[in-house]
Amino acid sequence: MPTRPPSSRVLAAVVTGAATTLHYASPDVITDRRTRGWAKVAITGVALIASVPEVRATWSSDRQAPDGEASLAELFRSMPTSRKAVALTPVVAVVGAMVGWLAFMERLIFRRGQRRAAAGKRLPHTGPALVYGFLAGLLWFLSPPDDRR
Repeated sequence: MPTRPPSSRVLAAVVTGAATTLHYASPDVITDRRTRGWAKVAITGVALIASVPEVRATWSSDRQAPDGEASLAELFRSMPTSRKAVALTPVVAVVGAMVGWLAFMERLIFRRGQRRAAAGKRLPHTGPALVYGFLAGLLWFLSPPDDRR
């Protein structure tokens, strides 16, 4: 029997989908670059605030280690500072690469919309933005992998 997702997850999915759509469709509505940047910051803030209850619930469930095992946070706190730095180096590298990739992809998406606008397409950013928003909202309903033994 399928279970109904919690209301906080549904709210986060709807807000994330709407925020993603607004984020990517904003060049069709806001022509000033600076204003569009601030609008995107506000839209991202709303999406983050909507996801707080779900993220908080996930973090609280992850902190409970099964069968008396030490949690990852406890293991990390017990490490010496030099080992923490070594452990965090790949994390920082991956996050940096992800941010660079995201900026690159956003620039490609924007330029594609601008080419469509130059070709005479009406609301060239909105069509793809609807697809991106739907996919972003759908991601909230994927179940996380079960990594517990």
